[in-house]
Amino acid sequence: MVHRVAPGALPRFAGPGPDGYRRAMLRPWSIVRAAALGVLLLALGACPRPTRKTLVPQVPTSGDATARQRFLAARDAFVQGGGQVDEFRAIADDYHGDPVERFALLYAGIAAQQGGEAAGAVASLQALLALPDLEPGIRSRGELYLGMASSYLGDGETALPLLARSEAAIESPAERDLWMAAQVHAHLASATPLAALPWMARVWASAGAAERGYLLARGSEAVTAVDAAAAQAAWDQAGENRVAVALLAERVAADHAAAGDGEGAAKIRSRGAAALAALDLPPLADGATPTEAGPPIAVRFGAVIAQSAKHARIGEQIVKGLHVGASSVGAAAPTIEIVDAEGAAAGAAVTTLAATDALAIVGPADGASVDAAATSAAERSIPMVSLSPRAEERASGRWTFHIVHSAEARARSLAQRAHAAGVRRFAVLRPENGYGTAVTKAFTAEVAALGDELVIEVTYKADSKSFAGVAKKLAGNWQAVFIPDSADKVELAAPALAAAGFIARPFGAKKVPSGRPVVLLSTVEGAGADYVREAGRYSAGALLAPGYFPGAVDDRGLEFERLYLAATGKPPTAVDAYAFDSVRMLVALIAAGARTRDELAQRLGQAAIDGVTGAIRFDRDHRRSDDGVIYTVEVDGTAATVRVAP
Repeated sequence: MVHRVAPGALPRFAGPGPDGYRRAMLRPWSIVRAAALGVLLLALGACPRPTRKTLVPQVPTSGDATARQRFLAARDAFVQGGGQVDEFRAIADDYHGDPVERFALLYAGIAAQQGGEAAGAVASLQALLALPDLEPGIRSRGELYLGMASSYLGDGETALPLLARSEAAIESPAERDLWMAAQVHAHLASATPLAALPWMARVWASAGAAERGYLLARGSEAVTAVDAAAAQAAWDQAGENRVAVALLAERVAADHAAAGDGEGAAKIRSRGAAALAALDLPPLADGATPTEAGPPIAVRFGAVIAQSAKHARIGEQIVKGLHVGASSVGAAAPTIEIVDAEGAAAGAAVTTLAATDALAIVGPADGASVDAAATSAAERSIPMVSLSPRAEERASGRWTFHIVHSAEARARSLAQRAHAAGVRRFAVLRPENGYGTAVTKAFTAEVAALGDELVIEVTYKADSKSFAGVAKKLAGNWQAVFIPDSADKVELAAPALAAAGFIARPFGAKKVPSGRPVVLLSTVEGAGADYVREAGRYSAGALLAPGYFPGAVDDRGLEFERLYLAATGKPPTAVDAYAFDSVRMLVALIAAGARTRDELAQRLGQAAIDGVTGAIRFDRDHRRSDDGVIYTVEVDGTAATVRVAP
């Protein structure tokens, strides 16, 4: 079974299909004004605020005072940053029968829907609506969100009456957009799918290119699926609805022509052509549909992403990155069929996907899965963009390309960038683990290849919480120190270096008080806002290579972050960025003329695509040959700003 993801929701994996894998379909997905879940996240009318008109009453002061305070704290956190689903559910469970229970269940449903968990939203909201003596305002808000969640799950029959009677509970324009989108989904999933056409017309005016492409695609599917009588009835009711006329005209005209009414068919086609022109769509070729006349959206990829408990976090990040990447290309958004498989099963999953019309495979990420998948990709002659973070350890070949810069590759880029700046003498401060050893080996080999000197290497326990002692061990006249570790460790090491008299500054800086200027270099895995807050002021002039640094001043990266925040409500990670770039790269190469798997593989080998993770290029072994993005830190007083290094 293939689970087709409802527009506006992140993909959720179905149960095992006939081939034994859990599969999901990630389709061009948003039909509301802002990017997909961004509408939902911005619609904090979902969360009643004191300054907003709402039907929801104030939380009563009767009942358990602790319950009330706990709920109010969770609600405040939800307003500020979303989430809190588990806390709302826990409050409802812990204070069953208390007046606060109904508020907690309402917010649990809203927060779950906000997070793309429609099934969880339905469970909480059904429990809410089953409570006795429910206040009308709470009931109406609960029905509104239950209707929207049900529509996204494809349960149109449940959703439609709920949406119809809860319109008065809408609290903001963004929430109304979401409600109209839900009407489209619900009608399309009902016994009368063409009843969605009037709602499509309402959405069309404020929709973007991707949303309009989705409307054309789903509308054409619905028109094609109904019988002639239903199509004619919808045509008779279309009136001035240009979207409905454009979608119905060719189908109804063909039915008239088949019945011998050539004159009627010609009139219908003329009216349809006028509607297409009014919608800024090109005229139809004979037998074409509005989908074919509109921007292309038929590109299909496969993705093999492990989703077991061991890989759940990374898998979720990859799926989100693919999701945002697909939606970001507008009407050219591809459909991505995602298969949950790992190890040897990943190879079989590639074989299954290769039997479809997928032009390429994205993933997997873990080593064993990449190796198995790469073997199958070669056997089936389908391009595969691996997301392995250890590309040097993975096989390549004609059909496999590794898009992720390994930590070793990023370390080499740091050595090269520091050398180009004038640094000639280096120190290393590294953890005593496999990562620290391997990445340091790559860094020091590059230092030697450049003719530079490693002055000293100091190690520390991988679980170290204090760096004051080890920082003082960095003796010698070195100019830059390399720390191959995660951002949370470098957050501790950078202040310790400053305390030891090693003050981070751009190379060439003059003397500084209380020490000497040095250049800080690091792979800072997982860097983000926490690093800037905790260690930014101790990192002036640092050169950092985390693969992607959310929040850095970078036009391309900031646009990606805007899209990602709108879709998920959270800042992206480097994993998300590489998944995003994978989709964008493939779509760009297809748009440039790659029409077959063989052509796509050839163009991947010659790729020169600007992405958020760098100017994407592959070497002869199909690993990244570009340097990626190197970031630096500018400090003004105590304020730190991360920028792309010049």
